[in-house]
Amino acid sequence: MRQFGFVGTAMWIAVGGIVSVSARAELPMKPGLWEIQPTVQLPSPSQNGTRPTLDMSQVMQSMSPQMRGQMEALLQKQGVSMGANGGIRICITRAMIEQNRLPQKNGCESSVTSQSGDKYKLHFSCGNPPTTGEGEVVFQNSEAYTTQVEITHPEQGKELSVTMESSAKWLGSDCGSLQP
Repeated sequence: MRQFGFVGTAMWIAVGGIVSVSARAELPMKPGLWEIQPTVQLPSPSQNGTRPTLDMSQVMQSMSPQMRGQMEALLQKQGVSMGANGGIRICITRAMIEQNRLPQKNGCESSVTSQSGDKYKLHFSCGNPPTTGEGEVVFQNSEAYTTQVEITHPEQGKELSVTMESSAKWLGSDCGSLQP
């Protein structure tokens, strides 16, 4: 369950990695339904020295049906759903963009450390589980962006570090039954 907490935080970072970007300027993104495809490079190297990578569809498939149901219910309450391919879906309204109110995990704070064109660098920290990191968000256009985040998490007296990359795409203006 400990790993679930860390992976859950990583998922929220994927969703909310752009949250404080809007503190400097309105985000160059369209309101509507967005899908984020995160992949995580785990901290322990494999036998060939590379860090294993998993995507959220692998994480979800590895969960028991009960745990997956609990996670999906928790995400749904917070305005997030899982797509069929393991993507994380969120609904972003025009008002959320204008008011700098994009989804973010409770107990997390983030700030933009620099901006150059459509590239934003950010720092974040979360309390539960304790997590810190640095990242970069790059908007390709108003319908797509990518993130790369280095996440640090203390566990059993050691600092674990994972790299999370995600790509996000706008699916359309209609969020269907998903509420922000």
